[in-house]
Parts: sequence; structure tokens; C-alpha cells
Amino acid sequence: MPAVSRLKRKSTHSHANVEMNGDSKEASTSPQESSNAATLKDHREPKITFFSHLKVFKVIGLWNLTLLVLGVIGSMSYGVLPIICQYILGDLIDEFLAANSNAAYRAEAINQVCIKLTIITFCGMAAFAIYHFFLQLSNHRIGTALRHEYMDALTKQEMTFFDIKKVGALTVVLSEDIPKIQDVYTNEFYIFMQEIIQFIVGFILAITTNWKMTLILVSTTPLTYVSHTIMSLLSTKITRQVNRLTEHSAGVANEITSCIRTIRSMAGESKEMERFNEDLYKINAKGVFKGTVHAMGFSFAAMFVWGTIALSFWYSGHEAADGSTTLGSIFKVFGMMFVGVVAMIRAATFFPHYGKAYASETTLLKVLLREPAIPLSGGKTIESIEGNIRFENVEFSYPSRSNVIVMKDFSLEIKKGQTVALVGPSGSGKSTLVGLLERFYTPNKGRVFLDNVDIQELDPTWLHKNIGIVSQEPVLFSGSIKYNIAYALGLENVTQEQIENASKQANAHNFIMDLPNGYDTILGEKGVSLSGGQKQRIAIARALLQNPKILLLDEATSALDSESERLVQAALDVLMKGRTTICIAHRLTTVINSDLICVMVKGVLREKGTHAELIQIKDGIYRNLAAKQMMLAEEQVSNGLDIEVTMDLVVDDQQTHQAVLSDNSSQEKLADQNE
Repeated sequence: MPAVSRLKRKSTHSHANVEMNGDSKEASTSPQESSNAATLKDHREPKITFFSHLKVFKVIGLWNLTLLVLGVIGSMSYGVLPIICQYILGDLIDEFLAANSNAAYRAEAINQVCIKLTIITFCGMAAFAIYHFFLQLSNHRIGTALRHEYMDALTKQEMTFFDIKKVGALTVVLSEDIPKIQDVYTNEFYIFMQEIIQFIVGFILAITTNWKMTLILVSTTPLTYVSHTIMSLLSTKITRQVNRLTEHSAGVANEITSCIRTIRSMAGESKEMERFNEDLYKINAKGVFKGTVHAMGFSFAAMFVWGTIALSFWYSGHEAADGSTTLGSIFKVFGMMFVGVVAMIRAATFFPHYGKAYASETTLLKVLLREPAIPLSGGKTIESIEGNIRFENVEFSYPSRSNVIVMKDFSLEIKKGQTVALVGPSGSGKSTLVGLLERFYTPNKGRVFLDNVDIQELDPTWLHKNIGIVSQEPVLFSGSIKYNIAYALGLENVTQEQIENASKQANAHNFIMDLPNGYDTILGEKGVSLSGGQKQRIAIARALLQNPKILLLDEATSALDSESERLVQAALDVLMKGRTTICIAHRLTTVINSDLICVMVKGVLREKGTHAELIQIKDGIYRNLAAKQMMLAEEQVSNGLDIEVTMDLVVDDQQTHQAVLSDNSSQEKLADQNE
């Protein structure tokens, strides 16, 4: 076919889309709009209480908690070593200042101290090794456990959940929330326990050495903690606000990157950056406030600490002057309490970190504890599925627009092996019907039957394995072509020969073999390296290998050029044989040979019958749609378009269909028939 003809034909298709825009994406009824999703309330979202957070320990597991405890023991052992060193050095000072000390006595004292410090060094090495080994091990294992449980819970949720949530808000849990949780339960907790033990041991040894000086040094500790507590509460509140803004900005960023071609074509980059920057400005403002809170909190703590040090030196100096205490005791008490109090102040920083992790835990638990409305597995299976489908008085509305009824008292019976076409304007409920059959959603009223069994009683996993789908924009994964074709069954369950046979039937084998690595070619994200027709044929090969009893075609050829459409349609003809097929289309040329054509308008089944029957209904919806498409075809003819291409608008170009007419008398005859 000449290139100009293909170009004209594509133009005609676009005109047809205006009259009968397919709703494979169900634009007017689907809840995918991100602005909607950001404001919708999830009525199944669990209420997270303090006790709900205990679920995190169950997810972490007993073995990982054991590793955590071993690491804490190593951390605490390492933490007491500075205190012991201060105590030993204090004794050395008293030995040097003793009245009866001489050179030999001092040398012996130094030797004893060196021996003790050597022992402490080796103990410190062992404690440090244990501490860091279990820190790294528990950190990675806890992160792995949390990510596994989160993704497991996430993939079990029903489609409604994903309709009302932003993708960015769901993925940010993996990249930001879980790292905060694993860090606070490992690194931050280890340091916290190390600093707590430093304070406790230091306080006990100090109070047995000089209790008055010790009490002076700890007198301002409550004030320090009050300032840190206030700072922690404010910081936690700000963190929650920042988390919400970050989730929203991540969703916006995901939307921008996924729609970059559309944005670029409409020069919308600056507009989208303004939308993205709105969240960034708010996050920056929160960051400034948080920085101010931290600055005030730490400055008050520093004031209390250094004021206490000055007071203790004044008091201990007077005691040393009148002989009530020794310089060694002053050194020990001051050194141990300085290390202990500073450690206690540092320990207070654990609580802001825990506040962040607590907020992240809440986000995580909202998914982990959520019970999906439609379970992923469990229920009946049909031993020998035939493919009889029945919709009985079905009514449905999407959660995002619960006041808009998408399906209204819809009833339809499809017999096994039939090819049923769904046509109608955008928003008529065609894709919604497919979603109900796949049990992505539950009808508000009515029931859907498969072989006289309510699909609500069937195992969803089993149901999905018996339904194949080829959509307008097939989803391919970033793995190899072989991986994508074998996806439904798994590479380990199919042979290379089976994959190639499916590809040959789908008219995909030749172009695959022309690629540098053949079936091992890595496709990249969403199969971006392939054309639309090539992606469609791989999707068809995948469906052929799956060998489903029921096939769903969601505008599978609407976005293709004529040559790609010819190849894809030939592959679809092979795929449809012996299967119950539901075909969504907006160009009537693709459905005229269907066993049954159903015309839907605003969720209501208005007409049904064969092409020949529907075309005879005076003032019928289907007849009017066909007439509009023919008028566009005639307009192209008057503009000099190849007549063969024009006829393709109403006659399928496959060999099994009617022969293409090629003269003006044939065109007139067809026009008379449409009248």
C-alpha cells in the first residue's frame, strides 16, 4: 500500500475517534486522575494506634530481634569503656599525688594502669566488632523483612485501593519510610543504648566516689530533657507534615516523568515545574521552622550543661582546698559525669529520629494492616471451564465518583466460544465491564457469572489465569522478550520451543530474530525500544502461551498503522479461535464479523445484535455511528484517497473477511446499504 494511503488512512482513523472515542482507559469513569486520587478517602484504611505499632516487631521477626539484642550487648559493652578509663586515670592521679609516692612507686602505678588499659583495648576491639557486625546484619535483615511484607501486602490490595492512592505515595514508603524505620531500630537504637549505659554506669561510679559533686552535675539534667522533649514533639509534628508534602511531590514527579512526552509536546514543562515547586517551597518552609526548633532546643541544653560544669568546678575546688576530697576523685567524678551527661544529651536526639520513624511506621502499617475488599486468593475453581459469561442486573460506580453510576441495570449473556463486541462513546462503561469480569471491582448491585458460578465465589488468582487480555497499550516489563512472553506461566514452566511457537502464531518471531540478541533482547522500561505493533504482537504471544479460555481485547488495534494492524489482526484471529472473546472497539470495521455487537451508552445496553441486524434499525445508535464513519470515508474519497483504503474503514482487510471492492459502483452500493 502506498505511503500516502497509509497516511490518509491514519487521518481517517483519528476522525473516527472523534465520533466514537474508545474508552480503553475509561477516561470519564476511571478513577485514575491524580488530582482526584489525592483527595479521596480510603474507607478501608485501618486506624493506627500505639499498640498497632507492635505489628512491626512481628514483621521484623524473633530471629532478627535476637540479632538486634546481641548487637545492643556489644554496643553497651563498648559504651562503658570510656567510663572505666576515666575511673582508672583518676586512681592514677591520686597515686602520683600520694605523700609517700616515689619514682619506683609511680613507675609501678603506671605499669598497672597500662596493663588495665591494654585489657580494656582488647575488650573494646571485641565489643566494637560484635557491635558493628550485628548492626549491619540486623539493619539489612530488618530492611529486607519490612520491604517484603510491604510489597506482599501492597500487591494483595484490590484495584480500588490503587485508584484512590498516588503511585508516588506508595513507592516513597520503600525509598524513604522503611530506611527510617530500619535505621531507628538498628543504628539509632544501638547508639541510644550505648549512651544510656554510659550515663548509668558513670552515675553509679561517680556517686560512690563523691555524691555531692555528682548531684550538682546531674542537677540540670531534667531541664535539659524538658527542652529536648519539647523539641522532639514539635519536630515529630513537622516531620509528619513534611512526609505528607513529600508523598504528594513524589506523586507529582511520577506523573510528570510518566507523561513527559505529552508535556513536551504541549510545552508544559514550566507549568509542571511550578506545580512541583509548590510542594518544594512548603517543604523548605517547614525545614526552616524545624531548624529553628532544633537550634533553640540544643542551645538551651548547651547552656544548662556548661553552667553546671562551672558550678561543679567551683564547688569541687573548695572541697579540694580544705582536703575534703582528692584531685583524683574530682577528675574521676567530673570525667565520668561529663561523659555520662553528654551521652544523655546525645541520647535525647534519639526521640526526634523515633518521631520520624513512628510517622513512617504509621504510613507502613496503613498498608500492612489493611484488609483488601477483594482477596487475592481463596475460593472455588471450575474444573473444566467452558467460558459462558452472564451479567445479571449489574450496577456499578467508581469510588472516585460514587455519585456517578457507570453501569445501570446491565444484563448480558455470552455463550462459550462467542465473539462479542462492545461499542459506544467514551464513558459508556465498556472497560468497566471488563474490569468487573476480571473481578478488579465488585458491583454495587447485581452479579457476574462464569459457567453459572458467581465470580465472587471464585478464586481470583485462578480467574486471572483463565482470562487473557490484549489492550491498546500493552504493558511490557523491562526484562527480556522471552521473559515477557512467558510472564503468565513463568520461564521455569515453559520451553524455548513453546515461546517460539507462540511468537510465530503472533507474527512476532521474525522481527524478534532480527534483533541483536533475539529472544534475550532486553526491552527497557515498558518496552520503549519497540514499536506499537511489535509490542502488541508480543502481548498476543504472551496471551497465546497463557492459553486462556476467555479473551479480552481492549482496542487492540486502534493505535496502529495499516501494516501493523494487518499483522496484529492476523495474530488476533489465531488467538480468538475457540475462545470466548470480548472485544472493545471504536472503529466498526474491527467488529462487523462479531457474533454479537452490544451498543452501550452511559452504562446502559441500548442495542445488541449482529452487524447485519443493527444496521437495519432505523435511527439506531449503531447505524448512526456507522453512517458517520462512512461519511468520513466518503470525504476522504472526494479528496482523492485510494478507494481500497477507504473501504478498509468498513470492511476488515483479513483474508477471511469480504473481498475489497475497488471501483466506484461498489462504493455507491455500499453507500446505499448504509442509507
